[in-house]
Amino acid sequence: MSQRLAKGEGHRISKRIELYSVGVSAKFRNAEFALGMLQQLASQADSASTSETAEFGTTDKLHFYLDSYFAFLYSTFDVISQVVNQKLRLGIDERQVSFKRVTSDLAKKKAGTKVEKTYQSISQSKFFKNLERYRNCSTHRRQIYIKEMTVKISETAGYSSTGDIVTVRRVICDDPLTLKPSVKQDREIITYTSKVLERAKEEISKIAKSL
Repeated sequence: MSQRLAKGEGHRISKRIELYSVGVSAKFRNAEFALGMLQQLASQADSASTSETAEFGTTDKLHFYLDSYFAFLYSTFDVISQVVNQKLRLGIDERQVSFKRVTSDLAKKKAGTKVEKTYQSISQSKFFKNLERYRNCSTHRRQIYIKEMTVKISETAGYSSTGDIVTVRRVICDDPLTLKPSVKQDREIITYTSKVLERAKEEISKIAKSL
């Protein structure tokens, strides 16, 4: 009887692990979709909406997809943490599972193991701290600060030119939790978010391999 119960419990845990693993992939796909939309919008000149009922303008859409991007990307770490919780039987209620909670529980229950060291390394990295700040700002505070720089290039009339050329460059703030935003680190919106996505994939892969 006890063997059948143990086998049944093991099967349920395996199904949960499978379910949450699919969830990690889904979160990445959502983040990639948001990034794709940002890529389409980032070089467009501003066309902000003029009323509350107007269709979203370029600026509105940029903020929406940027907020969505960081929310979905951060959530991959929470969902993979549910996989860790189930596989290692940490006993954390699903509603209480988060990357931070699992980091803490691993330090108490699995100190020195490969997975615990992986969690500690990620949690202490500049990459994760920045990701957490952007996600916290977009989810709990306000829109992430974007600085837009527009350059207009004009050519002398009468020559075979295409007329005025307008180029747009957008960067996001170094720390979204400060009241006075700074852009000293020159985080161009597409270059930076693309690098963050690749780093997130690397770190999630490290967690999966450490189990």
